[in-house]
Amino acid sequence: MGLLQIPMETNTFFIESPCSQLGKDRKGEPGMKAYMISEKNGKVTSGIINIEEPQLRGPKSVKVAVESIGICGTDLKIYTGHHSQSVGADRIPGHEFAGVVTEVGEAVSELKVGDRVVHEPISFCGRCYACRKGRGNVCSSVRVTGCNMEGGMEEYFVADEKQWHKIPDWMSWNEAALIEPYTVAAQTCVRAKLEKGDSMLIYGAGPIGLMLADTAVQMGAKVIISELADGRLELARKIGIQYVIDSKTENVRQRVMEITDQEGPNIVCDCAGVPALSAEAIDILSPAGRFVPVAPVTFPLDSYKCMRKEIDISASRLQINQFIPVINRFAQYKQHADTMITDEFDFDQIEEAFQYANRREPRTGKVVIRFHRNPDAEEVRV
Repeated sequence: MGLLQIPMETNTFFIESPCSQLGKDRKGEPGMKAYMISEKNGKVTSGIINIEEPQLRGPKSVKVAVESIGICGTDLKIYTGHHSQSVGADRIPGHEFAGVVTEVGEAVSELKVGDRVVHEPISFCGRCYACRKGRGNVCSSVRVTGCNMEGGMEEYFVADEKQWHKIPDWMSWNEAALIEPYTVAAQTCVRAKLEKGDSMLIYGAGPIGLMLADTAVQMGAKVIISELADGRLELARKIGIQYVIDSKTENVRQRVMEITDQEGPNIVCDCAGVPALSAEAIDILSPAGRFVPVAPVTFPLDSYKCMRKEIDISASRLQINQFIPVINRFAQYKQHADTMITDEFDFDQIEEAFQYANRREPRTGKVVIRFHRNPDAEEVRV
């Protein structure tokens, strides 16, 4: 069977692609299901294909049956052909995922078959300047699962032991899919040099903005979040953010100055990706404040204002050394994480899930894909 095309604005759907001929096991049966997005000459196609089931690659390899996967904004960029590292490529996306260990290499010491684990998607050289400084997340040759290499939207995934972390038995699979974005939020707080008592303004109440707000509150900050979409404003209120500003109806600058007693926020994080907001951030930051651009957009910068207030500008990318701390304190996030997950789809519905997530409806929080092969923590207790 060749490529079946269903008319869409930017996407078509694979029933079986030429590369799936490589995905037959020794008996000639399909190896495993995977979701692939292809971009060729400005045309994007996507859908479920059959590929070869991965095998252990070395003594430290760990094979995992994927159970839950979060759809991220980066995945949607790949889906719409706007991800710079996936242009012209066949890409299996997915970097927010968890599952059950099914096989381990002979030198694996910390994991065993049956362990519940979450994937850490970055790998780095360990030799370049960034790596020598302990910042492998910005390694000059950093590899990111599902972004510039094969991702986790497939039935099985193999990676080195160091890229898998055990998760507690009480954690649901949907919650496990949120660990990686929570590590991104934690990294942002590190880059912001957040301390207890600091005031933080967050532009944008999408999933990362909400998780950042939740993390900062747990660290003792006074958190203010601004957003346009009613559904996201409601989610921010539901997870207990004290100061939620509707930027459609309120003057954000005036309201923020009132909340901070005219001092201005000590930290501003841009999770919205609107260049004008970055310029506003420099204006309203307190002296000695910190600006963290999280959304990857070009923005104007008034260096004179930065100098006058000695503002630190610290970008944040991915995470480094945040998985274990986030897992250890995830009980604090559990209730709010459940609130942020607004939609769940079975893997066989993944094309529908991407179409839905890409509509970016105001009520949409985090969208999670499930294989439903392993019981959740609650089911195990029953």
